Amino acid sequence: MPPIRPHGPVLALLAVFFAATSAAAQEPPRPLAALGFMSGCWRGDAGVDKTIEEHWTAADSDVMLATTRYLDDNDGHTRAWEISRIVADSAGIVLFPAPNGNQQGRFRLMESSPGNARFEDPTHDFPKRILYRRVDARRLTVQVDGGEGDREAQEFRLESVACPAPRQ
Repeated sequence: MPPIRPHGPVLALLAVFFAATSAAAQEPPRPLAALGFMSGCWRGDAGVDKTIEEHWTAADSDVMLATTRYLDDNDGHTRAWEISRIVADSAGIVLFPAPNGNQQGRFRLMESSPGNARFEDPTHDFPKRILYRRVDARRLTVQVDGGEGDREAQEFRLESVACPAPRQ
């Protein structure tokens, strides 16, 4: 009996199968993918005569970065600013906020569902919790509080805006 030789179409199918398997095996892990709802540029009211702007990078690696600034609505000056990072480590996912560049707290991701994330640091003075919730395609809320039932909780209602392009 002569040996069976694969024909052209069979070889082509095998090549496509192995290429797809190889590409899937090489796709980098995305441990922060569930937080992708936070990505983008956001703007909203931050209280009396204040506006908040928050810009989050994509959730396509093991680190997300954000810049936040609070603008004075009367003169346009920055009243306060913050740099934050979310990192996936061996113990899970952690949010490190740094108001005015000073890291304060280590907020562990305690709960996540589609469009929701709750970060907590029970050892931090205030806030102890930071909650992000995607309301719909254009709106995101951020709540900071001292724990369940906190009467001093602050909620920022943000709307999606075009990310600013560099001025030329």
